[in-house]
Amino acid sequence: MNTHTPNTDAHDASHLPEHRELPRRELKFIILLTMFIACMSFINVVSAKLWSFAGLTISGGIMAYWLTFPVTDVVGEIFGRRRAQLVVWLGFGANVLVLGMSQLAVALPPSPYYQDQAAFSTVLGAVPLIVVASLAAYLVAQSHDVWAFEFWRRRTGGRHLWLRNNLSTVGSQLLDSLVFNGIAFWLFAEERMALSEFIAMTLGYWMFKVGIAICDTPVVYALVYWLRADEPRSEPP
Repeated sequence: MNTHTPNTDAHDASHLPEHRELPRRELKFIILLTMFIACMSFINVVSAKLWSFAGLTISGGIMAYWLTFPVTDVVGEIFGRRRAQLVVWLGFGANVLVLGMSQLAVALPPSPYYQDQAAFSTVLGAVPLIVVASLAAYLVAQSHDVWAFEFWRRRTGGRHLWLRNNLSTVGSQLLDSLVFNGIAFWLFAEERMALSEFIAMTLGYWMFKVGIAICDTPVVYALVYWLRADEPRSEPP
């Protein structure tokens, strides 16, 4: 007697992981996380480029670093403090990995046919003290930014996004300048600069970063609007 066995393959396949659609909200978070990690990786490549602005000598990496703060603020606004701190830790891990791999590439013996080892070392080579200062400043500043954004969010009752974004970023950028310059040019430097020069350099960098932070406010609003576009809207009373 022939029996008919229903084909359940199509039904079962719908429960497989590859058939489950990722919620758009989580997909957007992954995009922001990718942007954050890409910026941190980019910094390691372009930080050797120095340029001048108003008498300050500035690393080219700052043009990518500024974008990391609005990303963590936006993640904190939509997904909460825990998720924002996770982004910070993942960015730190990516930074360490890129630094380690780049230093390994520099240390590898060059081929006799490769004539650009000196230039390669100049771009990707790292001074240990600068690396320590950079990583320490990153962790302190980014973690403070996540904490401060949540602090001001509670104090304002979730209102005034522009104020919370700027207050958290301005304080965090000051810490970033103090920690990096303090370690690299003051506490452990072979030739410690004069205190007046240290203060002038730190305040100069900080004021430059504050200007960038104020300019990134529209970016924060645009990203928040983008993330909330898929949220269900309540019916008007």
